[in-house]
Amino acid sequence: MRTLFLANTWDFNPFWISIFQIGVVGALILIANTIRRKTPFLRNYLVPTGLIAGFLGLGLKYLFQWLGVEIYGTPIVDESYMHFLTYHSLAIGFIALGLVTAEKKVEKEGRALKSGALIVGGYLIQGIVGLILSLGVSLIFVNYAIGKAPYAGVLLPLGFGQGPGQAGNMGDVYEKLTDYNALAGGRDFGLSIAAMGFVVAAVVGTVILNVVARKGLVTRRKAEVTETFGGLADSQYAVVDHPEEIPVVESVDKFTIQVAFVIAIYLIAFGLMSLVSFLVVDLAKFASIRGIIWGFNFLFAIITTMIVKAVLNFLRKKKIMKRKYINNFMQNRIAGLAFDVMIAAGIMSINFGKLNDPSFWVLLALMSVFGTIVTYYYINFVAKRYFPKTRWYTFFGFFGMLTGTMSEGVALLREIDPYFETGVAEDLVNGSGTAALFGVPMLLITTVVYRGWVGFWVSFALLIVLFAAMILVLHFVTKSRNKKLGAETNGEKEVLETE
Repeated sequence: MRTLFLANTWDFNPFWISIFQIGVVGALILIANTIRRKTPFLRNYLVPTGLIAGFLGLGLKYLFQWLGVEIYGTPIVDESYMHFLTYHSLAIGFIALGLVTAEKKVEKEGRALKSGALIVGGYLIQGIVGLILSLGVSLIFVNYAIGKAPYAGVLLPLGFGQGPGQAGNMGDVYEKLTDYNALAGGRDFGLSIAAMGFVVAAVVGTVILNVVARKGLVTRRKAEVTETFGGLADSQYAVVDHPEEIPVVESVDKFTIQVAFVIAIYLIAFGLMSLVSFLVVDLAKFASIRGIIWGFNFLFAIITTMIVKAVLNFLRKKKIMKRKYINNFMQNRIAGLAFDVMIAAGIMSINFGKLNDPSFWVLLALMSVFGTIVTYYYINFVAKRYFPKTRWYTFFGFFGMLTGTMSEGVALLREIDPYFETGVAEDLVNGSGTAALFGVPMLLITTVVYRGWVGFWVSFALLIVLFAAMILVLHFVTKSRNKKLGAETNGEKEVLETE
């Protein structure tokens, strides 16, 4: 008979370490939120609470290390545990966002396609600029970290465009490569790029917003408008209870069902990753890509979410499942929680000791400057040409998103569209779903770019081709939509003339 021995419940590890570290993150977010609300500069420049919490925790981590303060032999801010939170929060956030159902009206208008193409186009042009810059730095710092990894610039779109979770994950994959071209300190470099992206979104985004507002092109919200959902009260994204959905409180709480779906999907994704790892690594003996498989946990999570969502829609269509189980509002809140934790934990997990190479700092400075410039001009061009009715609203929403996260895009947008009446907030959500499909080739590029000079130049060429493809998608979808609107307008005129 097998006996299972458990540690005492008063032992810090394993019973309390997780609760303690999560408690540290929660406490820092509360403190950061208070600091933000009481500090006009941080509030006016829309600096995200998660970013403030992250830097507070980062400072405390090094302070406690210097003082030698620990709890039962574990650091107060455990770097490895923060890495753990960042890694899993990214996938959980994507699952929750993937379960959100878009309005059919928005899909028919083609805005979801256009928004997705805009987002992926941003990733691609950032990738092009990043690779050019890292190539230049590698030629100057030949014997340094970037000299051995000229592909490091591919982390620019992951840090700026997709946030700390993805940049940290992929940087960690590059850091653990067994080849000669491994990127030493890659994870911390990726997280540093993401941190700079948040600064750009908050500070540069707000400066541009103030300049545009002074020209009278947009109007900033009044001070008394609080950061609430406001005009979203009647939107599908703020409905907690709906006749077609399961009750808010029954034998099980509605929110419990939402969380259960997210965790169950992640469990299925884990099984899928395990299966792929077994087939590719254990059977086919491609041990070198084990890190890539597990580093792309968010991609497996997205694929699994799409499958589960399709099954649920099928069951609803066939009347087998009478009620909707997924609530958009609650899933968005789960995603918001996951991404806030991801931002704070990601910043806290940075280890500056691994960034003692001068080539890192040179490339980080160059990518921060030129990444900001190219993102500005790209989004300004696309918004002006393909979203003329909501030009500046689209610009600020997507500028915040393509330098920080969706939260930053919403924060900038809320300053000029407090009740989300322009539809740009929905573009951010719906576009993210479409971008998950359009962006698969971009993610695949990250698995090729480090494979010597052949991999580098093949990836660079693919980035250019795919970027041109996204511009064509924007052009033809807009052209098709304008043609349809013109036909509808002519039809209405003919009806009026007949009457």
